[in-house]
Amino acid sequence: MSESHEAHGGTKLYWIFCVILCVITFLEWLIFEQREAWGVSKVVLVTSLSAFSLIKFVMVVGWYMHLKDDPKMIKNTFVLSLLLIIGIAAGLLALML
Repeated sequence: MSESHEAHGGTKLYWIFCVILCVITFLEWLIFEQREAWGVSKVVLVTSLSAFSLIKFVMVVGWYMHLKDDPKMIKNTFVLSLLLIIGIAAGLLALML
């Protein structure tokens, strides 16, 4: 195994992240499929799916794309862009609901 891979946490940590991402994806699917049976409102559905997607996005970008090891300026640019996107999406969702 390469030194950079070991410095990044090793194979065990990758599997842990993989399992977490799979569980979140399963929860997204389950909520969507059972929304009528559970009486999930449109607002709760959109909010929960958006939150789960955001968590997965941050995990993938932060860990697998090594954003956590990047200089602060790059992190700040990413975070500001993400906040802008969330603001635009929230505004559009507010118009639709």
